[in-house]
Amino acid sequence: MTHPPRRATALATAALIACLGLWSAPLLASHVGESLTLDQELVGSNDQLLGAVAQWEKMPASVRDARVAQLTALAERRQEQLLNLLEKNPKVAASRMMPKALRDRLPPPVAALVEREVSAQGTVFASVADNIEQGVSRTEFKFQPDAGGLPLRLYLADGGDEQDLLKWAGKKLSLNAMRIGAHLALLDKTQARLMAADGTTTSTGTVVTSPTPVQGVQKTLSILVNFNDQALTCTAADVSNRLFGGTGATVNNNYRESSRGLVSFTGQTVGPFTINYSSTGSCDYSGWGAAAEAAARAAGIDTTQFARVNYVTPRNGTCGWSGLAYMPGRQSWVQSCGSTGLFSHELGHNLKLHHAATPTAEYGDSSDPMGSARLVGHNGANRAMAGWMPTGTVVDAGAAGTYSLTTVSNTASVGTPQVLRLFKADTKEYYYVSLRQAMGLDSALATSFIGTLSVHRASGTLPAKTILTQVLTAGQSFIDGTNGITITNQGVANGVATVGVAVSGTATVCTRAAPTLAVSPASQTASPGAARSFTLTVTNRNTSACGTSTFALSQVLPSGFSGSFSSSSLALGAGSSGSVTWTAASGSTAVPATYTLDATAADSANSTSRTTSHASYIIYAADSTPPSVSITSPSATTISSRTTLSIAASASDASGIQAVEFHGDGKLLARDTSAPYSANWNLRKVGKGSHTIKARAIDNAGNAAEQSVTITVN
Repeated sequence: MTHPPRRATALATAALIACLGLWSAPLLASHVGESLTLDQELVGSNDQLLGAVAQWEKMPASVRDARVAQLTALAERRQEQLLNLLEKNPKVAASRMMPKALRDRLPPPVAALVEREVSAQGTVFASVADNIEQGVSRTEFKFQPDAGGLPLRLYLADGGDEQDLLKWAGKKLSLNAMRIGAHLALLDKTQARLMAADGTTTSTGTVVTSPTPVQGVQKTLSILVNFNDQALTCTAADVSNRLFGGTGATVNNNYRESSRGLVSFTGQTVGPFTINYSSTGSCDYSGWGAAAEAAARAAGIDTTQFARVNYVTPRNGTCGWSGLAYMPGRQSWVQSCGSTGLFSHELGHNLKLHHAATPTAEYGDSSDPMGSARLVGHNGANRAMAGWMPTGTVVDAGAAGTYSLTTVSNTASVGTPQVLRLFKADTKEYYYVSLRQAMGLDSALATSFIGTLSVHRASGTLPAKTILTQVLTAGQSFIDGTNGITITNQGVANGVATVGVAVSGTATVCTRAAPTLAVSPASQTASPGAARSFTLTVTNRNTSACGTSTFALSQVLPSGFSGSFSSSSLALGAGSSGSVTWTAASGSTAVPATYTLDATAADSANSTSRTTSHASYIIYAADSTPPSVSITSPSATTISSRTTLSIAASASDASGIQAVEFHGDGKLLARDTSAPYSANWNLRKVGKGSHTIKARAIDNAGNAAEQSVTITVN
């Protein structure tokens, strides 16, 4: 959906509120960091929409249809703000989602613009946009439903991070989530389960298996594209050599060398084709790709015969990246055709390789093309996780000792240890230790990596970032006090490094981290003064050396609210979770609005280790007043003639009358939807004696009232 500019939409919304006679409730959102303004805007729009719906329910039926368009405009504005907040802070956005009890009251055109619960099966992948020059990366996770249609943007709204989503990239998933337009918000990662090949799901949502090697001939189509206002500066022959050349610094050689022949690139380069897009227009890379493939097909190229498709375009100033690729996936885009390393980097994403980083820089590891896009061999961690290391070349160091490593740069060497792997217990990751030498493409390595030991950290399974933690010259050590691990470069001689490993077996350093705090449900509706219960779940993220930690619970509530916890603190071991019940109630005079409830879990041993989560308590100004109804004929009387009896009733309500139902002795006689309300009862079919007539009126808000009279039939 295309939205008008934010200011124009805001002015239109304000005019609509005035037209409906609504007053926005005070913005009651608590401080939530940089997303405070977005949250306040969303709270205001939420209250405006619910206030308008409450008034709509009270309107006569003859007017309601005409007002649906105005409600739809409010819902569109709210959806835009919810998606903006979801982008910045999925966890806070989840607390602003409308409870089902309120969603069910909305007319269909409005409900279509509001979040809804969905269950789906599909495949997760990531799109990675690379601005290597500025050191900035943007990763978006997407869910491609098995049922077809466009992929949906996937967010994890329970406080999880990119590492949680990376575990699903390239895998089939069954999930329950909230859908907002083309976006999915997963409120709880336990509601997503990995699917096996036979269609079954795991009980925990994780699968532990040996990594499947990244291998095979990657048949690739590279399509050169000109924009209608800017042409490429490179030729098809040049790009073809950079990708598929059999000698020198090419993408093909890069992967053949690092994978020991398991991966190679072959294919075709075509174009350039001019497409009807400009270099100053929007960054519609999907549109560019579709247009490029259409042009290639028109030129007689069967694009379905290629496992990978790479699009080479001039720079577009609105994109903010020089390369983008799906991870894993078929497609990649390059806007710097003179950089062979960039081609290798983006195609590496297609193969499930993520960035080679340092603790402070996204592309800081220049010893791998997945870092700063230098055309060198891949680091030891990536080679091991990709399954490119032959049996016996990766050694797990589970105990202290001295280990000998030959260089991973010598891809002809087999049977000798080349990568040392150590388990990092606190984060369930691994350290990878490797030696690099000036051989093959590694001749282009920076001198700091030649003849030294590189220590990387990674999760152990692709896709995963590799983090270069330290480069060790002879005599230097890397110390991980948290896990009791020391790695020492004891010297390199004749191409063999001697590595000393000291493992204490127990953590020696207590590292405290803010706990995770989840609130369920994230939002509830209530009437003034009503108590609502939430479940708070705290997870201890401290290292094991900290022992058991106590987390104190506190709350911040709106004025006039009261609240309590079933327990004011939780004592938890490292990595363990515990839950309490949190009950909150508004004052009896609270006005209809969205109210924010804040709960905080704080480590009693470190006041800075604390996390605050939010919940919404929504008071809705629903029409709860029943209509008035009266049987005007007959009155309580004796009827001597057993004929057809005419019954009449009057009914009224501010919202309008939906229908009046007439009952005789509990049996429905008729349902009249327009005044004057009447029905007939054939008394020939009833016996003598007392009988009951009832008129039941239902208003347009669903409220009902009834009146009965008793007659006697002779």
